[in-house]
Amino acid sequence: MILSHGTLTFPAQHLDTARQMLRDLAAQTRTEEGCLLYLVSENLDTPGQFLITEQWESMDAMQAHLALPGVGEAVQAVQKMGVNDLTITAWEAGGATKIM
Repeated sequence: MILSHGTLTFPAQHLDTARQMLRDLAAQTRTEEGCLLYLVSENLDTPGQFLITEQWESMDAMQAHLALPGVGEAVQAVQKMGVNDLTITAWEAGGATKIM
């Protein structure tokens, strides 16, 4: 399983557009083969910052997602809105252990 964490921060004037774009991207991504979780959260401590949490069946599934034209278009769109801190880090994980 692949776990991924991403962050990006939008200027205040683009927050409404960003929220809708990220909602749409999340809804589409959740339908993709190999996607186990795609969650977008807004950081309450940092205005305009969003966190993206992902779980994929495999790195191949995540790479297939990243190669889709819509993902590239979304990256270009956020850059045009002034986002310059987009980061994504992925880890390969073993089996899950339920804590509670």
